Amino acid sequence: MFRPFLLLLVALMFAPATFAQNNDYSHYEFYVGYAYERAENNAATFDRNGKTRFNGNTVLFEDKRENYNGFHAEFNQNLTRHIGIVTSLTGTYNNNGYLDLKSGRNFAARAQRYDLMIGPRYNFRGETVTPFVEAMAGVTHMRVNFDDGLTNRTRADTAFAMAFGGGLDVHAGEHIDVRVIQVDYVPTFFNSTRQDNIRATAGIKIK
Repeated sequence: MFRPFLLLLVALMFAPATFAQNNDYSHYEFYVGYAYERAENNAATFDRNGKTRFNGNTVLFEDKRENYNGFHAEFNQNLTRHIGIVTSLTGTYNNNGYLDLKSGRNFAARAQRYDLMIGPRYNFRGETVTPFVEAMAGVTHMRVNFDDGLTNRTRADTAFAMAFGGGLDVHAGEHIDVRVIQVDYVPTFFNSTRQDNIRATAGIKIK
């Protein structure tokens, strides 16, 4: 009789430690922060490969990288201590316009980029920090509103996109982490070609 009681007592003593080892991470995490993208303006998409016209003349926009600023939000469901499935939404914006290489005129425009992606993340969990790496796939939607009356042009387009990168979370409390940095390589495929973009973000994660 005493032996089973002793075994039960030992099991109860070690139960909290076992519970902590299996649950030292949050099953659900929400993140929101500032996002910066150095991305292609996808000029060939929005001038329809030089077919867009202004006052009867065709325009050919300069294809170049631009700076886009906005937000990044995500929901992460941790399946295990190390592996999670992340769904992310990024919205970034730019008002630099598009340069016509034929006339030298800059056409004022407001560009919006939205990345919606999902994929796995691997977390290297430590006591004070959690580095992570990820690989995601989804779509990028881009919309450009021009101030001038351009004809035969594209206003919006959606393309397949991916994201490969990682970041570092610093534990600030039981339910809050600070994402010091996250950097992703984000290739998109507008106009049947690949655009090489970089995205960086920092913010707050709620566990």
